[in-house]
Formats: sequence, structure tokens, C-alpha cells
Amino acid sequence: METSTNLLQDKLDSLYHTANALLHPTVDGDCIFVDDFACLNQAIHEQINTLYPYRGKTADEEAALCLALLMGYSVSLYANPDDEAKKKVVLDRSREVLTILPSSLLKDQLLAMSKEYENI
Repeated sequence: METSTNLLQDKLDSLYHTANALLHPTVDGDCIFVDDFACLNQAIHEQINTLYPYRGKTADEEAALCLALLMGYSVSLYANPDDEAKKKVVLDRSREVLTILPSSLLKDQLLAMSKEYENI
């Protein structure tokens, strides 16, 4: 049986993978088709909504979750008032976890993503 940590990690990995597929469509330089683009966007929106209610059990898990959500929001074309409110909550959670997270690549990535949103 899969533990809740493994299940959460699988969901995070899936969102990272889908967001990266939009950020870096192909490695061989081919274009992404409109239908594929729409499907990826829908998948990201669904994955964000699935992950949003989760909370990390550790600072690292919470940081990874916030980073995945912010990455998803950064490439999602489905913007509505609910998403904007959720994004603000995730940014608040990110700021909170950044104060207790030890120096690491994860902390640097979350800090960079958070600052990107603050500059928008």
C-alpha cells in the first residue's frame, strides 16, 4: 500500500512534469500542437486543484508543494478570481515556510518563484 507521502510526491512529480512540458515543449525543437497545449493546460489546472488542499508534513514537503503549485499557476491559462485568491494563499504559505527552511536548492527555487510573483 502506498503511503500518503508517496502519494503526495507522485502528485507533485506529475504537476512538475506537466508544467515542464508547457515550459519546454520538446527537446528536438518541434512545435507543440494547439490541442496538446489545451490538454496540458487543462491537466495543470486539474492537478493544481487536486493539490491545493494538501499541506506538507515537513518544511521540505510544504516547500515542494508550494513550489509545484506556483509553477503550475505560472503556466496555467485558466485565471479566475478563485485561482488568484488561491495563489495568494500559496504565496503566504511559501513566505512562512521559507523562514524555517534550511539553505537548500529547494529553498532557492521557492524563493525565486515567490519573488517572481511579487514582481508581477
